[in-house]
Amino acid sequence: MPKFPSKEWCEEAVRLTNADPESVAAGQGWNGDFGAVVEAEPGKLAKAFVVHIVPENGRIKKLRVLDDPDDLDEFEPAYVARAQYSVWKELLRGTLDPVEAVLKRRIAVKGDLQPLIERMRYKGIADRVFAALKTEFIDER
Repeated sequence: MPKFPSKEWCEEAVRLTNADPESVAAGQGWNGDFGAVVEAEPGKLAKAFVVHIVPENGRIKKLRVLDDPDDLDEFEPAYVARAQYSVWKELLRGTLDPVEAVLKRRIAVKGDLQPLIERMRYKGIADRVFAALKTEFIDER
């Protein structure tokens, strides 16, 4: 079972997402890459975890795990989401709604929010994919 956050966990998430026909259909026509920063949190995650994701034709074409949040500047992603580890954990467990998290500023999102809001109808796909991804959280050893 892959640990979150890790490269192995991300690779499994990409595999499941790309294998899901509804996810692929929902991603058609999407423009813009993503950066995600899982911010360090004392006692839970010692160092920030950073990924850069490039979608293409409804699938995730490229996944990069970066060493430092500042490394995202090199790619200038269209979207960057940042939150503490415990917030990402709640999102993955389905105990925190992503829209609520953004509105309450528990997640900071950089980029044009309108296309993201328009695609919220596909939120159930992400919930389903993440529910299928057996996850061990790094702070639960």
